Amino acid sequence: MASPAMTFSRALIANLAANDVRDIVLCPGSRSGPLAHALAEAAEGIVPGTPRIRLHVRIDERAAGFLALGLAMANGASAVVTTSGTAAGNLLPAIMEAHHSGIRVFAITADRPFDLRATGANQTTDQRKILGPFVRLERDVMPPGAGRDLVAEAAALVREAIAGSVGARSIGGHSIRAAATPPGLGTGPVHLNLQFAEPLGPGRGPWPAAVAADLAFEPEASVPPLPTVERGVVIAGDRAGPAAATIAASRGWPLLAEPTSAARAGAAAVPGYAALLATDEGRELIEQTDFLLLIGRATLSRGVRALVDGAATLWVARHGSPWREAPIGAEVVVPDVPFDWIRGEGSPVEGRAWLSRWLALAVEPETATWGMGAIASAVLASVGETPLVVGSSRAIRAVDAVLPSAPTRDRRMIVANRGLAGIDGTLSTASGLALGLDASVTVLVGDLTFLHDAGGLLIGPLERRPTLRIVVVNDNGGGIFSGIEHAGADPAAFARVFTTPHGLDLGAVANAYGASHTRVGDVEGLHRALANPPVGVEVIEVVLL
Repeated sequence: MASPAMTFSRALIANLAANDVRDIVLCPGSRSGPLAHALAEAAEGIVPGTPRIRLHVRIDERAAGFLALGLAMANGASAVVTTSGTAAGNLLPAIMEAHHSGIRVFAITADRPFDLRATGANQTTDQRKILGPFVRLERDVMPPGAGRDLVAEAAALVREAIAGSVGARSIGGHSIRAAATPPGLGTGPVHLNLQFAEPLGPGRGPWPAAVAADLAFEPEASVPPLPTVERGVVIAGDRAGPAAATIAASRGWPLLAEPTSAARAGAAAVPGYAALLATDEGRELIEQTDFLLLIGRATLSRGVRALVDGAATLWVARHGSPWREAPIGAEVVVPDVPFDWIRGEGSPVEGRAWLSRWLALAVEPETATWGMGAIASAVLASVGETPLVVGSSRAIRAVDAVLPSAPTRDRRMIVANRGLAGIDGTLSTASGLALGLDASVTVLVGDLTFLHDAGGLLIGPLERRPTLRIVVVNDNGGGIFSGIEHAGADPAAFARVFTTPHGLDLGAVANAYGASHTRVGDVEGLHRALANPPVGVEVIEVVLL
């Protein structure tokens, strides 16, 4: 006989699967036991009629959160399940990134019953709002009890969570209750805190039928047509999409496209835009820009930031986090790019002279025989259009500097955690992307980014392992700080509190987690290491000291 907790857990998982949340990451724990038992049934097919679930088990909740982030990048949504206490708090970094990037991760935390809070009970804290303002919707759910329709309760909870994650206003004609972040602000993460009372063990019981949520959205507000101006500029930030390139080309506006925009394509794309904006000529172009269209989240270049801050007229679309988090001064802010903008109706032809000025002043990247640029170029040549995950800091900026424009559409899949641009969780995010796409993924990171998430490589022998090629640039610390204002400090103090040299044997670290290791010290060795397809999890250490 199934306990109330088991009945509720089966119904919850069945309804998540019915709403296309099929990748679920589980961390071990006792209080989350009912969910674990139900997930094991669904993953292994122990009970006939279970939903199709792809289960991923990890020990570390922090790494599990970023694994779920990568899975959601691949397939649109995922869930991560933890037990109570500090386990729930360890999800915060990944949920913060999901919030600012607009990615649908369902954080499901098990909890003690409410009557044990503030009583000194073991592993009990106040988990309500533990993920703060970084979720679109948060629910603290009372313990399932006998005599209630638990299947219906679980189905209703999932419908509400799905609606909150996509910014819907109502479910089946009924308004959604107040959320931590009001509905209508775009996609993002959700937190379900489930109180479970004992018994927590397995028990026989049927799997309920489940249906997809019937969602309704706010009607789209009318959006004005794009201005007909000569001196316009399009900035394509993270996840901007090909619409940015189409708009720029049709209007003759320069396109400044970050590598994770999927928009660096066509004749309007300006190479070396970051270097150009740092020159006197570039600063003059910034002052002469009449209209700026920002699509996606642009965070790589201080020159781009200056262009955004100084724009005479700024419009913003598809900006990530709740989409109203847009730069100050934006006159129009829309959650997505309207089709009428892409069609380019009434676009002028006289704007080409403005574009020609930008292209004439474009700064071509220097061809270096060795260094970050040469490493990034070699990695880009090896991946082609296969997925590449790039760490924040120097790696993403090196890719930005050397990535060529595609002739037509940018089909390269370059991914980075640009919501908050942190170095944490990069390897776990890449693992989730590889598992979600069922494809090999290459990763380019610095040594600190690698070490910060080395625990993400801890994958048990019962789990499906991703195919990952991790290229680690080892300069024994945080080299990016040498290029900004902090480098003027006393050398000894600068090394200790900024570059933080680690002195570790990265090969030993890789081998400890079951990854193969290759060490190279020149571009020829790097090309040889990249020549064959990756097998399993492999680490290529590029020494740059």
